Amino acid sequence: MISLKNKNGIVCAGSSGIGAGIVSVLASYGANITTFSRNTDKLLMVKNEILNKTGNEINIIKADLSSKNDLLNVIKSSRERYGSIDFLVMNYGDPKVDEFLNLSDDDWEYNINMMLMSTINLTKWALEDMIKSKNGRIIYVTSMTTKNPLKNFAISNTLRSGIVALGKTLSIELAPKNITVNSISQGYFYTDRLKNIIRKNARDLNIDEADAEKSILEQIPAGRFGNPEEIGHLVAFLLSDDASYITGTNIQIDGGAVKSI
Repeated sequence: MISLKNKNGIVCAGSSGIGAGIVSVLASYGANITTFSRNTDKLLMVKNEILNKTGNEINIIKADLSSKNDLLNVIKSSRERYGSIDFLVMNYGDPKVDEFLNLSDDDWEYNINMMLMSTINLTKWALEDMIKSKNGRIIYVTSMTTKNPLKNFAISNTLRSGIVALGKTLSIELAPKNITVNSISQGYFYTDRLKNIIRKNARDLNIDEADAEKSILEQIPAGRFGNPEEIGHLVAFLLSDDASYITGTNIQIDGGAVKSI
């Protein structure tokens, strides 16, 4: 059985959706977790749910992924609470979905800071501890858009692909230091993000939301949406000692939605 006891790490954007699912699973395996988001109320709800379910009290802090100063505070809080950082799981807020010509410079700048620069900075700071301990795990939770670009997803398609490329580069540089770097390309998981996409598709196509949901389900060979905790279990495995020879990979978890090899 996987054990992450005495492993200290950061999971980004853990107040809901995929992030909350990852935090919940890692806590059940005994990991010491610092997580953050802009919504303190949601963070407290997740913290209490996990404490009641697992007995593990996670460390929470209000912070914005797009703010470098906020992220420095996250690193500081994690070290003060648990000591050295053993793992980093980059999870993100929702990038804007719209046609390319409707995206403003501000849209691009915000999302570059929220996704790409947050990844660069948190990785750099977490690596300070991992290099000293000669051990570490870094995981970037991206999207199937890295393998199957979608219409109106220019920001996601572009930035997430860059993050995967960064992970591959780092995996080569850091393997001799006993640090693995992998990414996850998730498919359709039943979160508020997906619900919003279904609503938008229904409006754009002038169809019922039930039909919009059905049209997405028809693209998934497994015939269902994923559960956030399923990503959590994949993350837990990649953080474990059993996955020490896995690095530089971009793993699909999508029920077969992406058809390319």
